[in-house]
Amino acid sequence: MKYKWKPVTAVILSSFILFSSPMNVFASGNTISTIEDEMVHNTEGGEETAAGQETETGEREAEQENPGDSGEAGSDIFWPSGPSVVAESGIVMEVSTGTVLYSKNMHAQYYPASITKIMTALLAMENCGLDEMVTVPHEAVYMDDKGSHIALDEGEELTVEDCLYGMMLASANDAAYALAVHVGGTIENFADMMNKRAKELGCQDSNFVNPHGLPDERHVSSAYDMALITREALKHEIFRTVSKTVYYEIQPTDKQPDLIPMSNHHKMLCSGKYHYDGVFAGKTGYTVVAKNTLVTCAARDDMELICVTMKTEGRQVYVDTASLFDFCFDNFKKVDIGTSEAAEIQVPVKAADGTEKVETVPVQMAEDGFVIIPSRVNFSELKPQLLLAAEEERGETGTLEYTYGTHQVGQASINLPDFLKVKEEPAETETETESQPAKAEKDGKAGFHWWYIPLGILAAAVIVTGAVMLVRRQIWKYRWRKRRRSGRTRDYSGGRRPRR
Repeated sequence: MKYKWKPVTAVILSSFILFSSPMNVFASGNTISTIEDEMVHNTEGGEETAAGQETETGEREAEQENPGDSGEAGSDIFWPSGPSVVAESGIVMEVSTGTVLYSKNMHAQYYPASITKIMTALLAMENCGLDEMVTVPHEAVYMDDKGSHIALDEGEELTVEDCLYGMMLASANDAAYALAVHVGGTIENFADMMNKRAKELGCQDSNFVNPHGLPDERHVSSAYDMALITREALKHEIFRTVSKTVYYEIQPTDKQPDLIPMSNHHKMLCSGKYHYDGVFAGKTGYTVVAKNTLVTCAARDDMELICVTMKTEGRQVYVDTASLFDFCFDNFKKVDIGTSEAAEIQVPVKAADGTEKVETVPVQMAEDGFVIIPSRVNFSELKPQLLLAAEEERGETGTLEYTYGTHQVGQASINLPDFLKVKEEPAETETETESQPAKAEKDGKAGFHWWYIPLGILAAAVIVTGAVMLVRRQIWKYRWRKRRRSGRTRDYSGGRRPRR
């Protein structure tokens, strides 16, 4: 019986060798490929991280060594110094560019008082129609410390527009409360909306907890933040209209038979001692802890300015504001970038990932752009930089930003040249997909395809079948020879050979 195991063993060994060899080849190839891919990936990632760290470190060191480039051409030594003001904090910001012309503790946190209502007005304008009806809730009428109000009654209805006039002219806390509940559902929800919108605008120092500015130690803002909020509010024509109105009347209704007359509290808008030519908008604020706060907007020679002062005593807010306006209008000018810049410039191009290189770029204005610079400074002294959005967000335009020393003085949107645009990758077509394997094979870089598996199995089956047939033939020969030697081979005549 020993000879019976030999063919079986041969078949098993043959099958194992035939099947394991191709699979080992495939497995080895895949493993090597995977390891190589991982090595390349890890190496590139390591180099990229290291490069990024070196760049960041280099930038930090450069900033420490050259704080503001003081004393060099085009530095802050030519930036006019402003007047002395009594206010503990203040800022003057130009509307079209956001350029800060003057600042004093502009990021210090103070209680804003009723200038808070500018943010309340902004959210109302962004989320409501002017003719929407606002129902006055119980809490708006019966607040513990109502402060300034226009004597609204519980359940009374008035339009969003009337609420805006009540807030901005009479600084009505009941109107602000009612409008906040109308927009946000609750005061808490509305406060969340205020803080979210403030962050979207770039505010850094604010935390709002109510819509009117009544005292709360958690309710704070800064001159810088209030200037940003006012700049955004000025984009709405209704805000400009309401803010410059000196006198307004809320007409009687079925639920409120009395006429509600209101006068603007901002004295620089009205005729009198503190009137200032060019003032077109603003908001007053006062509480015992906040002292006087004031936001004022004025225009002269096509330049619009926002002045914010915080924590001032009494009418000094108007004196400080007038001094700051005089200083800025006398010492700064607004320059049109489109008519001042060359047709083509060499400019550092900074991508969203922080990479930067100098390119020659044609200046084709996508929209009007301006810079605000000291009157004695020439446009040629400014340093431009082209800012690009991330590739997934980049469109046809980029932002040409100008600085003077450490001051950002304006920007313009320009059309990007073709070499800076993000080229869209063509969609893969069926023809391209079909021709890809042929091209890969031609280059000798064909990858592993799914149809290799059944082809390999078929080839292995053919080989195994042939091997089995070969083994069986060898077994048959072996048996035949053995029988012949042992004398047990059959005679062709049908008989057996006689034993010897």
